Amino acid sequence: MDITVNTEDYFLAQSSSVHTSDRTLNRLNNPRLSQEAVDSLMENFDDCHSKEKILLMKEYQQQFLQWIFLLREGFNILVYGLGSKRYLLDEFRTRFLDGKNVIVVNGYFPGLTIKEIFNSITDGILEHSGTFFSTVEQLEFIEQEFNSTKIEAYLIIHNMDGPSLQFSREQEVLCRLAAAPGLHVVASTDHINTPLLWDQRKLSQSKFVYFDCTTFAPYSEEISYENSLLVQQSTTLGLASLVHVFASLTFNAKAIFILIAQRQLENNNETNYHGFPFHELYSECRDRMLVNSDLTLRAQLTEFKDHKLLRIRRTPDGTEVLHIPLEKNQLEEFVQKHQE
Repeated sequence: MDITVNTEDYFLAQSSSVHTSDRTLNRLNNPRLSQEAVDSLMENFDDCHSKEKILLMKEYQQQFLQWIFLLREGFNILVYGLGSKRYLLDEFRTRFLDGKNVIVVNGYFPGLTIKEIFNSITDGILEHSGTFFSTVEQLEFIEQEFNSTKIEAYLIIHNMDGPSLQFSREQEVLCRLAAAPGLHVVASTDHINTPLLWDQRKLSQSKFVYFDCTTFAPYSEEISYENSLLVQQSTTLGLASLVHVFASLTFNAKAIFILIAQRQLENNNETNYHGFPFHELYSECRDRMLVNSDLTLRAQLTEFKDHKLLRIRRTPDGTEVLHIPLEKNQLEEFVQKHQE
């Protein structure tokens, strides 16, 4: 039998168009539920494996003494496995780190920056009141302080491979922090490919000891900032998301946000109200000594905007105005709870 090998025949056979299914979520007859309806249904969910999960958690908690021993010997702890490890790390912090210098980093938060982690260390632990020209200078200051003093602090990182920390630069910084003497790191990871983020140098710096802590616990807190395809999305900011972000803000930032919210509630019934004018906000913030320049205020507003807490737009006459994308009743509830 004569068989002629022709490479072109192969590519001709593979050049047919690719057919994809048109069976999408939009074709389902069941309407998408609101986030509140989904949360209500999940609260009534009966977990048939709850007892086994509790036994698993108790088994992992028996390792806490070993964790403390390793941390005192200069190593760091990294827990991995299927399921949320947030409760486990919080339990370790409550039992063994009470009264110590502890910084908790929520790596799953999409708006987290390395600068915020540095500020927590320099302001909260080292009590440094000066400013830094760059994050590199701030990192070198932190390393120098921990190298030259006997101060000790614990850095607990939930989701070290979170959306804001999974880049090479961020991982480089975290490993350098883990290498600092006196700065003990207890971190968790969830992605199966997380080890690919570290080369040999990062691994030698971090000095991690690995613990498999498969809890099978739901990632309720970790995915609270994500949008589900099964949930009806809203263009407005969710109250739960606002509370989470607001808790991480500084005192002055909280006061600025409350000012904007109060003005919006006062003028909510006016049809010609487009938002809080920037120049009026700056004047009030200066009077209350919340900012010292318009650049400082703009930097703070940019942070609000990045976290989707605020919308900035211009009116037809060119005035820059600020608006919080939240329903009136939800904004009232939020202000009444946090204005003090």
